[in-house]
Amino acid sequence: MEKYRRSKASKHENGVDFISNMPDPILQLILQRLPTIEEAVQTSILSTRWRYLWTSIPSVDIDVRARKKFRKTKFRKFVNSVLLNKTGLYLDSFRLNCAGYFDMTTVRRWIQAAVKRKVKRLDLMFFSSEIKCDSIPLPDCLLTSESLEELRLFPYSRAMHLPGPTGFRALRVLELTHIYSFDMNLVETFLEKCPALEELSLIDNVIVQVDPICISSPKLKTLIILYRENIIYGHNGTWCGVKVCCPELMSFEYVGHRGRLIFENLDRLKKAVILPNDVMQQEISSELGDTGCKMLDKIPNVESLKLNLYVIQCIDVAGDRVPAYFKNLKTLEITTTIDHFTMNALIWILGSSPNLGSLHLILQQELLRTECWATNEVETWKILTSHLKTIKFLGYDGEKHKCDIACCLLEHGKALEEMVFIWCNTVTYHEKAMKLMNELSEFNKASSSMTLISVLRDQ
Repeated sequence: MEKYRRSKASKHENGVDFISNMPDPILQLILQRLPTIEEAVQTSILSTRWRYLWTSIPSVDIDVRARKKFRKTKFRKFVNSVLLNKTGLYLDSFRLNCAGYFDMTTVRRWIQAAVKRKVKRLDLMFFSSEIKCDSIPLPDCLLTSESLEELRLFPYSRAMHLPGPTGFRALRVLELTHIYSFDMNLVETFLEKCPALEELSLIDNVIVQVDPICISSPKLKTLIILYRENIIYGHNGTWCGVKVCCPELMSFEYVGHRGRLIFENLDRLKKAVILPNDVMQQEISSELGDTGCKMLDKIPNVESLKLNLYVIQCIDVAGDRVPAYFKNLKTLEITTTIDHFTMNALIWILGSSPNLGSLHLILQQELLRTECWATNEVETWKILTSHLKTIKFLGYDGEKHKCDIACCLLEHGKALEEMVFIWCNTVTYHEKAMKLMNELSEFNKASSSMTLISVLRDQ
């Protein structure tokens, strides 16, 4: 192995080393690359040139969990030294996680210091350590800040309330995580105070309400609603859903609890991810089916659509209701069993998507019936394969019935350009991938120009 010699630090005539003689913006970039803010502070002992340089770092990240060796008093002094120093310039971003180690007076002082330094992006993870504190009030300075563009709040499942009638005039991005609230209008109140909001994320919040949460915002372009934890939401242990009315919305993602999704004025929506919790077949009713069809009918201009089995089941029970027409849909990802119960729904969507070029399938083991794909109905196969150029099997495991489905698609897919198998298990991939490629290469395909691809996930 070739060895490299460590060169001596070059110096100028004035005795200052080459690095220290660099312009401040470059040195600030160097300090920002250090793993922790403490290491940036420690550079102050290098020389008078470095003594106060760390105070001008535009991005600060302080997390009490990563500093367990700090005593409470020492941590407070450290945060004060970072935020309250007189030489500190404007902050582009400030992230603070102090959990429940400090009272709201201390936390409020830190927030005010960040706002005073014209912070643009603020990420706060905290809750009040005061036993009698039922609700955490946001400081007035946050709402009146003229510089704040992004705000992320994580109060560890504590209640919050917004003081005063004023709002976040410059706020473009808002993320609310783990907020517990009996205020049924909490989200609506936030939106009323954010006239310039473009991105909204609601993550694992517990908001007790009777009616669906109404999300109406004139400039909102991205809406993300994630319920990753199994928490009871809403009135009487049920979650009442969401009503979305945003004329500029471009991207919508919903993952979590079952409930009503009501769409209004979403003609500009281009990307939709709708993944409610799966529901057992016996729970399905025509009411749910009607809701599913109405929901899809309200997003006719989507270009990318991702659905799971629950939505597919809701579509299937819709019977002869008027279908949606996805004239712009180019990419469709579906998690399904592909049995008799869901086959009609899939055909319905494909038949309503004349420009669909890419189909991504996640085939579940339960109720899988290959014979549903072995139909001899010519019209059915025209719908399934006539315009598809790419088919991807996500989470592929090499099981025979899934391979049979791939063969059916190869046999009739005249427009196919590629079929991709994305394996989820390293051992299975090495055991079966090569054999699968060999078998499918010899299979009689409707498209002579298509390519077979087999890859391991995350590669």
